[in-house]
Amino acid sequence: MADEQLQIRPVSEYLDVVKRRKFWLLVPAIIIIPLALVIAFGLPASYQSQATILIQEQEVPRDFVRSTITSYAAQRVQVTSQRVLTSENIAKIIQKFQLYQYVEGDEAPDSRLVAKFRQNVQLDLVSAEVIDPRSGRPTQATIAFTLAFKSPRPEMAQAVTDELVTLFLNENARERTEQAASTADFLESEAGRMNAELLELEQLLADFKSANEGNLPELYNRNLVNLENARRDMVALQLRSSELEKRKFELASRMSQISPSAPVYTSTGDVVMSDVDRFKALQAEYRRKVALYRDNHPDLIRLKREIETLQSELGIGADADELRRQLREQQQRLADLETRYNDSHQEVVSTRRVIEQLEESIRLAGDANISSDGAVADNPAYILLQGELFSVESELRTLVGRQQELQRVIDEYEYKINSAPEVEKKYQALLRDYDNATEEYRDIKTKQREAIVAMNLEQEQKGEHFAVIEPPALPQDPVSPNRPAIIFLGMIVAIGLGGGLVVLREVTDSAIHGVRQLTLEMGEAPLVAIPYIENDIDIMNRRRTWTIAIVALAATVLVVSFTTYSFIQ
Repeated sequence: MADEQLQIRPVSEYLDVVKRRKFWLLVPAIIIIPLALVIAFGLPASYQSQATILIQEQEVPRDFVRSTITSYAAQRVQVTSQRVLTSENIAKIIQKFQLYQYVEGDEAPDSRLVAKFRQNVQLDLVSAEVIDPRSGRPTQATIAFTLAFKSPRPEMAQAVTDELVTLFLNENARERTEQAASTADFLESEAGRMNAELLELEQLLADFKSANEGNLPELYNRNLVNLENARRDMVALQLRSSELEKRKFELASRMSQISPSAPVYTSTGDVVMSDVDRFKALQAEYRRKVALYRDNHPDLIRLKREIETLQSELGIGADADELRRQLREQQQRLADLETRYNDSHQEVVSTRRVIEQLEESIRLAGDANISSDGAVADNPAYILLQGELFSVESELRTLVGRQQELQRVIDEYEYKINSAPEVEKKYQALLRDYDNATEEYRDIKTKQREAIVAMNLEQEQKGEHFAVIEPPALPQDPVSPNRPAIIFLGMIVAIGLGGGLVVLREVTDSAIHGVRQLTLEMGEAPLVAIPYIENDIDIMNRRRTWTIAIVALAATVLVVSFTTYSFIQ
């Protein structure tokens, strides 16, 4: 109801409300506006000097020299800021420029002064829209940054800002140079390590080649060809050996049929048997009779004695070839007898005894040749066959030696070919490790050379660096406090607070003010309206009220001023 009445009141009634509630309207204004003035003019002026630093691209094109520092510009600026604005560096700056002495009066900076210094430093990045060469899309890139410092004295703000700019430039140059040098040192150590590893692999590869000489994968085809040639040579030698064995057998057979001695004839034309022939005849007679009689038979004793006498006179032993020939004859005879008689027949039994005797004699005689150990042969035909036999036997011995040597070569090539897969597997593993190590070593050496060039680039300040494009200037106007804004804000707050109090007081007041409210309450208009007439008491009360208000305002201003001053300090 009260809100509705207020909404339909004429302007004159609002003026009456202002007159009636002027105390509630003026008190906030009297308190807040002076307070705003005190704050606006009581706060010390703060001057800010600002420098703009450009992140300059490297002077040498990246296609020719590539820097080893690949971090983003914004990241490098922040890292440099953290390195520059350390407590130690800030303390040195405070001591150098005698900062905050008018406040603290203490030359030794503490953590509070360091924190206050950091609050007075302002670092802002300057970005621009560029085209990313990798994606082709527009993106934001940091191209510069601003560095500013606030101080109550403009010349101090300029000096400290200039000092900070110098520190930023030096720190960035030092950091980039150290990082490039560190990269070069690391790559140098890696190159040394890779070189040692490469030398070790080279030694392993050389040892492996030495241990498997002639068995390496690249010699596999040659080994196959050599093996085939060796096998063909072996076949040829075997064929030749077979031919010589046949020839030897033929010669031995022919020699067994010829007497070593030439036949001697008597005057009557009869052939005189030589001692050797007589020795062979006695041996044959002895073997024939030994199959018929016992060992103590007189004929056997006589024959044995004659054989021993001739053997001692001639200095010969058993003829192995002759014994073999006789053995073959007796074996043929036994085969013929077995076709006609049974096993118990006397002829079969005696022939078997002769064969056993011949086999025992052959075992004892060995491979000795009667003609070589006995009497000197004088039969030309026998001598011719004997010489040819010696030639065949000599060639056979040579062929046997060559076959043994060739078989050793064949076995060696077969071993190399059979073991080639395993050798190749190990060889390829070593070769692969060596190739990988070589490639890594070349890559490391290339990177090392690039790092050395990049280090020289940074040392000569030809790489990416900070460049001052706008040095810190001496500020002419303070950046804080903003006095007009503070005063204006104080006026807005005073008016708003006063108006709010008036509205609140008017809404909560149940008294009737004015003819219109009375008419609304009574339903009829009053006959006459008598205005309020002040008396002396009212005048005294009003004066006392104003006096109290002025005193309270003065006290409030003093208290607020002192509090503000203390807070600022």
